[in-house]
Amino acid sequence: MLTGAQRSKGLELGLSGAITPQWQISAGYALQDATIRKTTSAAPAGREVPLVPKQQASLWTRYDLTPRLGAGVGVYHQSRSFTSISNTAILPAFTRVDAAAFFKLTPQIEAQINVENLLNSNYFSSAYNDNNIMPGAPMTVRATVRMSF
Repeated sequence: MLTGAQRSKGLELGLSGAITPQWQISAGYALQDATIRKTTSAAPAGREVPLVPKQQASLWTRYDLTPRLGAGVGVYHQSRSFTSISNTAILPAFTRVDAAAFFKLTPQIEAQINVENLLNSNYFSSAYNDNNIMPGAPMTVRATVRMSF
């Protein structure tokens, strides 16, 4: 949908590192302001751009229990956003917790289990307009195996 001119301003910060050789941490934060700057038939100037939360934050940590076994946990937060250019319906803010386990089966084969939305939080992840809103996925478990040659 053509919305005229829009402007996005913001700040994004990221930090990652190792607290010890076995313990890694990663954090991120974004502050965003996206607004319509020029009126069109679709939206007047001053409305917020849909699906752009003002704030997003994440924190992830991984600890290697042994050289072959590691575990991680993370938290993701997103502030509220509008579902469409009408700015009448809102996707509420949400926080989701994820976890993972890492296994080195052989020097060439690694396995990983991810649990997304560990606490089975109810939230809305996206929208196509004011009345077509997508719920976030319930707790989801995914397993992967990687081979290197």
